[in-house]
Amino acid sequence: MSLLVACCALTGCGSKIADNTEHFDKITKTLKLSKLYEGKRLMEAGGGGIEEAKLIGETTDGDTSNFSLVGGGSVTVRYQGVDTPESTADVQKWGKAASNFTNERLAAATTIVLESTTGDVPKVAVGQRSLCYVWYKTETDDFKCLNVELVENGYSYNKEDATNSYYSYFQKAEEFARSIELRLFSKLDDPLFDTAIRPLSIKDLKEHPENYESNMKVKLDAYVCDRYEASGGAVTLTVAQYDEETGKAYELELYAGYVSSTGRMQVGDLYHIVATLDKHNGSWQIKGVNIDNDNVGKDDKAWRSQKGYYLIFDASNDFFVNFVTVNCYGNVTVTSANLDGKTLTFTGTAPEPGEEGTTDTFTFTVTVPDSYNNTIKEGSVLSISGCYQFEAKSGKLTVPDFSKITIKK
Repeated sequence: MSLLVACCALTGCGSKIADNTEHFDKITKTLKLSKLYEGKRLMEAGGGGIEEAKLIGETTDGDTSNFSLVGGGSVTVRYQGVDTPESTADVQKWGKAASNFTNERLAAATTIVLESTTGDVPKVAVGQRSLCYVWYKTETDDFKCLNVELVENGYSYNKEDATNSYYSYFQKAEEFARSIELRLFSKLDDPLFDTAIRPLSIKDLKEHPENYESNMKVKLDAYVCDRYEASGGAVTLTVAQYDEETGKAYELELYAGYVSSTGRMQVGDLYHIVATLDKHNGSWQIKGVNIDNDNVGKDDKAWRSQKGYYLIFDASNDFFVNFVTVNCYGNVTVTSANLDGKTLTFTGTAPEPGEEGTTDTFTFTVTVPDSYNNTIKEGSVLSISGCYQFEAKSGKLTVPDFSKITIKK
């Protein structure tokens, strides 16, 4: 009997084509958890590589979850033999659906058990995650291997190593999903994956969040104003849009994850961004950005549109020096200043970042307060916490607020 016939005998699939709303577990249920897990430790060398656990929060992707272990400690698990579409840093078709599937099953679990392929938990390189089988049981069902169930339901190809003992179950699961053209193997649309791209104003998102929803594809022009790299290597950026009418910058988090092209986005540079809008811990963020400068000028792609859009002038600002040398200059030495009403225009020189002995000349414009008394003059040394160069390489900068200027001498 062929593999496909065997699968259909298990599932009763016949010639049925899936409509991508049904869930299947007949193949999954044929695999039984035979190892004892009580009193065992997942991390202990030679200790069986199995342990009861509890889910922490929600899954990161359909194939990645955080667990606390009953014996103490926690672990980030990458599901053995599974590779679901992305739903975090890079958003792909069926990614959110896979994540929802995993969350729903683990939320219904009365017991969760993690099993490693060896006594020691093998690590994968990205973020030091651990490869495991994730078993769960509910009030109505005995233990099922979620890894196999994800493959059986068309959320992943079979990525299991042929040398592992569960390989045949993964293989049958993929053959079944293919036979009924389920999800990854379907030509149908993913209802949670919207390909329409909508313009996004961060200001409008802050003021009218009711007009937006998770998983909305958006495009915006914004500059990077901050960057954070977690200990595991995942990068989070803060992007902002300057609104000339209000004179304020409106900020939004950008989750870059482990995507190298996004992680290289530089503080101070302006980008055309195409992303997915999402909520994380109750706050809006964008994700799924893939910067490629071969896409310059393409409205439906992400690319850098201007170097040096947002500049810092501060010789003591270590953060910008460490991460981005091109957009953090040394202190400004004023060479001339002219006050016309409440508009102050001054010219100054500043040391180029990373270029010892080299200076650039800039012209700054700022609106001064009523109390201003010509304190900025030729010879003054200033630090400026942020200003905008709206026209690329023009050297003409707008300081949005006088309070951003500190007179050092």
